[in-house]
Amino acid sequence: MIMIKDVIKKGSPILRKKNVPVTNFAEIQTIIEDLNDTIDYLKTTHEYKRGIGLAAPQIGKNVQITVAESAQGKRYVLINPKIVETSNVKKPIKEGCISFLQYRAFVNRYDWVKVQAYNEKGEEYTVEGKDNFAMLLQHEIDHLNGILYFDHLPNKEMDLVPVEDFPSVERSNIKN
Repeated sequence: MIMIKDVIKKGSPILRKKNVPVTNFAEIQTIIEDLNDTIDYLKTTHEYKRGIGLAAPQIGKNVQITVAESAQGKRYVLINPKIVETSNVKKPIKEGCISFLQYRAFVNRYDWVKVQAYNEKGEEYTVEGKDNFAMLLQHEIDHLNGILYFDHLPNKEMDLVPVEDFPSVERSNIKN
């Protein structure tokens, strides 16, 4: 049965919690299905040209599970993910969040990351991300640690730019 969940919005304390690691993979299958169903629904209502991700806390579940889909449509279930390697280079990249769609910012992120995680069967694997997908992986893993993307900005929430004003913002103004 398809279960589309409401996405938790900015301001909810759930988004600030550090989430608990998964130890019983049989108990989380419904959460994974809910994340996938909700992503499928969101893709019908919004356009995500650079990929899409959704973390368990964004649907009210306090566990370390996220689903990330690349711009090419490859979807990864990431359970207890950890960034194990990064490039030496960070660059400003346009970032937003499903929990508050009306804002954007340029955030300095590593342009390449290697992530170690478990899949829905409890099998360990690694995935590498470059550019936009690297940003997405970092963003989703941050969610699992109670970190929101604007936490990486010098003035935090004050540096968020409304979507309608965002194209006029210069990358060179980013000092994070």
